[in-house]
Amino acid sequence: MSALSKLMFRQEMPRVYELKDLSDDSSARFHDFDSKLGEGTVRRKTWLAREHEFQRLDEAAWQFLKQEAQPYLTVNDTKGRGWQQFMDILNQVRAYNHLVDLGCSGVQFIPTKTGQQTPDLEGELYGRKVLCEVKTINISDKEVLERGKNEVRGSTNKLEDLFLKKLISTLEKARGQMKAYNDQKHVRHIAFVVPNFDDRMGEYNGDYYLQIDQYLVDNPYSDIEIVFYNESIFECQVSMTSATLINRFPYPILSL
Repeated sequence: MSALSKLMFRQEMPRVYELKDLSDDSSARFHDFDSKLGEGTVRRKTWLAREHEFQRLDEAAWQFLKQEAQPYLTVNDTKGRGWQQFMDILNQVRAYNHLVDLGCSGVQFIPTKTGQQTPDLEGELYGRKVLCEVKTINISDKEVLERGKNEVRGSTNKLEDLFLKKLISTLEKARGQMKAYNDQKHVRHIAFVVPNFDDRMGEYNGDYYLQIDQYLVDNPYSDIEIVFYNESIFECQVSMTSATLINRFPYPILSL
């Protein structure tokens, strides 16, 4: 990897490289990052997309996110889940940008306080307080084991009951955090959920969201708004009646 190429990558992705510079490159999340970027355009496009998301944060929000992410830059999960905690932190950026897209002003991350439940974000829209809790639903333990075998296998277009139970638990926790922080009637509560389905390529995401939609229609949450962020290399044009679906296609899913 030439010095010129490294400089070009750094200029293209300044905030990505700010994260990289927070850790010891010899043992951290961004180990050998420059060389990996040079191996193909998909990886580069993946991180350019992340850079675009990062650039939308104001300076205070960006500094807060870096502080939150730093402890996880050198912590790799030994049970097959890789850098899951680090990627979960990055999902908060997407929720921040969603609040901005809604038209919210004063969007900011909420620092955690010992002994107090807090959501991740707050803002204001037309004089109304908006709270947002970000939740990532990660793949099942069964899927972690299967992926470790590196075998070719098929997927199913039907969600398991275990996922739906996990979803409900996730939504209950998000609602509890927001209402514990501020339960006034005029406050808008948004649960921003990023599901990682066991279908690795995302081929059946559309079917999954339709099943989730029907489940939430039958088991409604009237006091919170639900937003799902869809990640898939397949286009997913699904309309949900029980929630908002943000579809970012195409978005290549690739880990370092």
